Amino acid sequence: MSSTTDRIALCEEILAVIERKRSETGDASLGERIERIVIDTQFLEVERDVLDDPGAIAPWLIRQRRGEA
Repeated sequence: MSSTTDRIALCEEILAVIERKRSETGDASLGERIERIVIDTQFLEVERDVLDDPGAIAPWLIRQRRGEA
C-alpha cells in the first residue's frame, strides 16, 4: 500500500470498523486511541505533502518552527 489513495482507503476502513464496533457494543469510547492515531497520521501526511509541494497556496503558507513558544 504505497499510494496515497490506498492509505486513505485503508484508514477509512479502519475507522468504519471502529464505528461499527462502537455501535454493536454501545461503547462510545471503544477504539478512541486508534482513531486518534489514524486521524493524526492522515493530517501529518497532508501537511507534509502541502509543505513539500505547496503549489498555488505557497504565498499564504507561514512556516512555524516547532518547539518555540
